[in-house]
Amino acid sequence: MKCTTSGTAQDEPATDQPQESLVQGASAHWISPDRVLWFAERDAARFELRYSEAADIEITAAGVSGGEALALTPNADLNSAQAETWPHIADWPAFSLTTDRDLAQQAIRGPVFAIAYDAQDNVIQATRVQVPGLIDAFFRFDGTLGPVYEGDEIVLNVWAPTAQALELVLYNDSKTESSTVSGAYDRETGVWTFTGPAADWDRKFYRFAIRVWHPENGEINEYEVTDPYSVSLSTDSYFSQFADLTGDERLKPEGWDDIRKVQPRPVDITLYEAHVRDFSIFDQSVPELHRGTFMAFTHNGIDGRELSNGMAHLIALQQAGLTHLHLLPVNDITTVIENRDLRIDLDQPYSRLCEQMPDADSLKPYCERFGDTPIYEAFQTLAAEDPANTSIQLPYSIRGRYHSLARMDGFNWGYDPFHFNAIEGSYATDPNGVARIVEFREMVKALHEIGLKLVVDVVYNHTSAHGLERRSVLDRVVPGYYQRYDVVSGEIETSTCCPNTAAEHYMMERLLIDSVLFWAKHYKVDSFRFDLMGHHPRAVMERLMDALAELTLEEHGVDGANIYVYGEGWNFGEVADNRIFFQATQFNMNGTGIGNFNDRKRDGIRGRNFTDSGRFQGFTSGQFLFPNEDAGSDQDQQLSDLLFQADQIRVGMAGNLRSYPYINRTGERVTGITDWIGFTDLPQETVNYIDKHDNETLWDNTQTKLPHDMSMDDRVRVHMLSLAFINYGQGVPFHQMGSDILRSKSLDRNSFDSGDWFNEVDFTMQTHNWGRGLPPSWDNERNWDRQREFLTNPLIQVEEHHMRLAHDIFRDQLRVRYSSPLFRLATAEEVNTRVRFHNTGPDQQPGIIAMTISDGRCAGAALDPNYDGILVIFNAHNEAQTFETGLSGLRLHDLLVSGADRVARTAEISGEGTVSLPPLTAAVFVKPQGRNQGDFVCNP
Repeated sequence: MKCTTSGTAQDEPATDQPQESLVQGASAHWISPDRVLWFAERDAARFELRYSEAADIEITAAGVSGGEALALTPNADLNSAQAETWPHIADWPAFSLTTDRDLAQQAIRGPVFAIAYDAQDNVIQATRVQVPGLIDAFFRFDGTLGPVYEGDEIVLNVWAPTAQALELVLYNDSKTESSTVSGAYDRETGVWTFTGPAADWDRKFYRFAIRVWHPENGEINEYEVTDPYSVSLSTDSYFSQFADLTGDERLKPEGWDDIRKVQPRPVDITLYEAHVRDFSIFDQSVPELHRGTFMAFTHNGIDGRELSNGMAHLIALQQAGLTHLHLLPVNDITTVIENRDLRIDLDQPYSRLCEQMPDADSLKPYCERFGDTPIYEAFQTLAAEDPANTSIQLPYSIRGRYHSLARMDGFNWGYDPFHFNAIEGSYATDPNGVARIVEFREMVKALHEIGLKLVVDVVYNHTSAHGLERRSVLDRVVPGYYQRYDVVSGEIETSTCCPNTAAEHYMMERLLIDSVLFWAKHYKVDSFRFDLMGHHPRAVMERLMDALAELTLEEHGVDGANIYVYGEGWNFGEVADNRIFFQATQFNMNGTGIGNFNDRKRDGIRGRNFTDSGRFQGFTSGQFLFPNEDAGSDQDQQLSDLLFQADQIRVGMAGNLRSYPYINRTGERVTGITDWIGFTDLPQETVNYIDKHDNETLWDNTQTKLPHDMSMDDRVRVHMLSLAFINYGQGVPFHQMGSDILRSKSLDRNSFDSGDWFNEVDFTMQTHNWGRGLPPSWDNERNWDRQREFLTNPLIQVEEHHMRLAHDIFRDQLRVRYSSPLFRLATAEEVNTRVRFHNTGPDQQPGIIAMTISDGRCAGAALDPNYDGILVIFNAHNEAQTFETGLSGLRLHDLLVSGADRVARTAEISGEGTVSLPPLTAAVFVKPQGRNQGDFVCNP
């Protein structure tokens, strides 16, 4: 399309003046070879599609020129398959037409417009046509994309059906062009294939030179672009690189091919979410070159290697029962500068900030004061002077024309994907080339050696860029296909934060599945966590599970059938409420075996996020009852809220099952799905968490809800009581790294770009992040006044002994969980029968949750040879409580009798079943299994 400027103001435009285009939006959709959907003018005399591989179409008041026309016949119907595939526009007017492959190939290589004419053949409506449906109809490809080593050759396939020309450009080590290679195009699949000698191409860098029409500028463009299926990259991802991940022994740690990853049952998993850089960037026990990289994980004390503080911490957790380390995205991302010479990190002098931001007047006083003092030391000084100052966040928050510290440092969470199959170079000791491959595998091996499985966080719901921008790969190779666009305007959808992808399109689904399989096969990844999974169709996730199930221990080193997949099933954005497809959201995924984060149990335990709801208290911070000043509600309303939260917790501890039967707060016998709490059919489908990288940490969120004058000891007890609800419940426990040592981010609710200072974790427990200054302004400034109140509270002083106690209690909780299979029931039938809650209904004793898990005769076959049953009881009061259970023959769990929590050791149960429970305590009592299976209580 050629967009032209406005004509003259005369009735008849001057013929020598350019005319304004009449094209508006992109509201027509070529969904199949024989159907177009479009809200066209009803009174139009005729309708047509116009397409042009030369992009020479002009549509103005003067008329239409250029391209080829294809008649559209109105009043067509959709068949059931078409209506099911396009539900959000299935009620639009449908037009029929006839299309074959040759015509489709011409049409998709240039712009396509839908035009409506009146009886005098004047244009009365025109819009661009979106064509992913047509592409899916004719140009699907089920083979292997990206580079494949076949004997002495490398075969490189790239799917680019809209490209008018595409060549392979090879580069040498210095990134100088060495040659250009022509390939073969397959009109049946839309794939361009290049073949060359492995001896010459291996380790060479490459890009594609492509000629393609792009809707962003409406022109035919020529540029070079990296491979969407890149397996290795140059520094900062300017070039793709050939690498043989299967046959090149230089890319494998010793013994790599012999590693066999046997997966536990999903209900036997406990997850620990970490960030590669956070884990070791300040760990002085790690060699400097390895800090903040994959190689930090190799210091595991095995085979003569040094044992780092971080790995010692993970080993201690693993020995207590932890099974999986979850890493935030490790694939190639856009926001971290991989070239360390161009970065500003905290070990560099403060003057570097002043050099990079010379016009930032707000920094000048600090530039004069600190000069060449390392930034980290300058921040320490400022935090000591004022734990709620704004001067520390300042370099992070500067925006506009300035190069902020947030943009120049080595930190970002990584939810900004660039290349999905290549490893992020900033986590390697050398970001240029294959070191990232070797070192990632070294990490996987080192974790395997200490008994930990690996989860990688995958982000297929969006890209970091679209259009013609350099970081846009998918949309530069096949413009307008991989991303999701508004159905009327044609503008990119960004509800996820960034340019959304469209896994409802066949080849985007293929990319998602291909990529997950790639990580499982070549890196022996044990589990995958999906970012914003609700933006994908459930059917895609189910097909992914089927594909994973085909991976075998013998051939791939992983048991694909038991790889655990979980994600964020939030329901929002343009796909909300199943508008475009049946989503992979919480209440849609029951029965799939795929896990969903359980925010209902989370909110019940600790209350909602402080920055979203103020001091709205959770069950563990309710203290029964402190006034909720922000809400302005009376104690009756608070009690009602807390009793509802208790129901959320109960259902959550019962695997969040839709079918779980219990007595709710009003005295009704209901099931878990009542009040939209339970969403699972299997316990493994709930990922029970209380904090993760998003929002405030558990420690930070809780401090905003507790009484100002509460003691530090009680604050720690509230924190550990909260974690006990996660560790003692049915389902899959999930913890943010450092929650076990009271992790703080100085109240930062969104630390994705807040740098090492606010995200630091100290496994030596000599330092703590509370009171490190007010967090960066971009997502916190509106709360600074309230945050200042908490950060300056002199009673909140986290010391080493507080963190060590929390860590030891946390390990005790894990040990208790793994002491009995009764904490890890695998089916709804087992949970519904064996798990029972006492102290329910309108007359319940507030602040007490009591749960029994039966292994008695009423439950069926015995699962635990040691215990006839278990009683788990929680006291959220700040005073001791007694509770009548009616159960006999129980005793405090041996691991708690000798455990780190000296207060919990005083919990008692009489022979008649009266429990005496200390304040802010979770206790586990067990009934030993007799010679014969006993009569421990079941759920009626």
